[in-house]
Amino acid sequence: MTEQPFEQGGATRPADILIDIASQFLLAVVVGLVMAVVANSFVEGARWFLNTSRIDSFVAIQLGGHVFNLDIYFTLGIAAGLIFLVRRMLGITVWSGPADSIYAVQQSREPLDVRVGMGSTIAAFVAASGGGSVGQYGPLVHFGATMTEVLLKYIRIKIDRRVFIACGVAGAISAGFNAPIAGVLFAHEALLRRISIGAIAPIAVASIVAYAANQAFFVIEPTFSVPDMPIELQPLIPYLIMTAILSTGSAIAYMAAIRKGRDLAGRSGWSMPKLICSCVLVVGTVGVVLPDVTGLGLVQVNQMIGAEFTLGMLVMLLFAKIFVTAYCLNAGFFGGVFGPALFVGASTGGIAAYLAVAAGLEPHLSFALPVAAIAAVGGAVIGAPLTVIMIVIELTGSYAYGLSAMLCVILCSVLTLRFFGLSYFDRQLLDRGVDLRQGQEHIELALTPVNEIQGGSFVRLSPEVSVPNAQRALADAQATEAYVCDEQDRLLGKIDIHSLSHATTLTQAMDASPTTLAADDNLNTAMTTASTFVGESIPVVDNGRLVDALSEGDIFNKVLQIQAGLRQQ
Repeated sequence: MTEQPFEQGGATRPADILIDIASQFLLAVVVGLVMAVVANSFVEGARWFLNTSRIDSFVAIQLGGHVFNLDIYFTLGIAAGLIFLVRRMLGITVWSGPADSIYAVQQSREPLDVRVGMGSTIAAFVAASGGGSVGQYGPLVHFGATMTEVLLKYIRIKIDRRVFIACGVAGAISAGFNAPIAGVLFAHEALLRRISIGAIAPIAVASIVAYAANQAFFVIEPTFSVPDMPIELQPLIPYLIMTAILSTGSAIAYMAAIRKGRDLAGRSGWSMPKLICSCVLVVGTVGVVLPDVTGLGLVQVNQMIGAEFTLGMLVMLLFAKIFVTAYCLNAGFFGGVFGPALFVGASTGGIAAYLAVAAGLEPHLSFALPVAAIAAVGGAVIGAPLTVIMIVIELTGSYAYGLSAMLCVILCSVLTLRFFGLSYFDRQLLDRGVDLRQGQEHIELALTPVNEIQGGSFVRLSPEVSVPNAQRALADAQATEAYVCDEQDRLLGKIDIHSLSHATTLTQAMDASPTTLAADDNLNTAMTTASTFVGESIPVVDNGRLVDALSEGDIFNKVLQIQAGLRQQ
């Protein structure tokens, strides 16, 4: 399907414009409805399976007066078997998640793999239902993006692919958190990374429809339960700064642990079945001792906000959650990183609240610190500070909590950016060689191979050609350079009209090691080469064979075409 810039819509007549707007509106409505159903099915389904296994205990032992529930071994084992089956049936070797959604929006050449995206969503649901320490929101975000790729294959509507993917993501956030404004913000802040009136319209429709469907068809329980807190920001400021610093340490430790776990899993040399079995045993053992660190953890997050854990328990839960999440995500299980980040933030904020009260803060104000830390760690992990601030406001319905969270979130995000990166997703892409800091143009140029550039005519000579005949060929072509090739078109060297004037043979005049470009080099490489090149054209070779010759003008005209397309979007 030919993509049209959303702001232009490809239509010029009023009737065409109205049809385009109506079509896009209808498509956004469909996306919002689908995401409401999928998000609620995912969240409530995983919660039901997890709660059922914990309420109806099948195997337990009693040691030292304590009862230990061993069911976690069975639920994790069943989940591991199902995940392995999903991988085998769909032929998945690497799961895909929000980082892939972000990458899909930042370039136009590599669409999302629908098979892997759907399989990853199923695996995340299984992992969360079985008690794995994984998140639910990341898989929902990626499902929203993947679903739009499917719709674009079958529906002929003039809408920018990037904007449509953002519609699916906004619907996922809106339905998952019951926060429509946060859904719109996340789509622009984390995915599009730009603001335009044309893009806001369909994204907002998808987000609002998902929220309305939640209210109409589902029983929605608040994600966070917070006590009322008066707006007294001034006494909180020093403790919010302290909380931001603690949250920065927790966020960096959490993201670094996941990255280090991936490295250790790769270096272990273990097969996937061996890794996932070890995960069942290790995480299951931790879960027997500390059952609060397994599963989605939303109940525990609310308990931490309400100061229902002791200081020592909060410290244990913090480190245990980071450990089991890193183990799950790198040993065969799959899921999001945002849900566990909320748990890490809540435990960090709970610790900060204990320290603040001990230092003299009024206890009724300390409830703001866990909420602020939740937002700070979550915002640092996903790289969307404005989104998490809005989530706090929408979920708590409190301006006081949102205001207190803002200072903590912004400071934590700045510190995390300096010491780790913009987000865990950006760091994932950077580990793959994709640097989003360079901008969308750099990514597009990196994905455009040199062989897509149409070069001009050039002179090709055999090494047996005499010098006078070579000079005549250059004069006839009105060129100053020629390329010497053998019978298989392998490039032997390059000559120019000046070197010929001082030579008696072609070999004597030839530069045997000219500057070249490979056919699969990208435009960034071509621009770097052209910036220091002196001459008429640069030869393009494919496995040693001369296939084209590009002038600096050929290269930079292609760059200008890509820049114009991006500006139009």
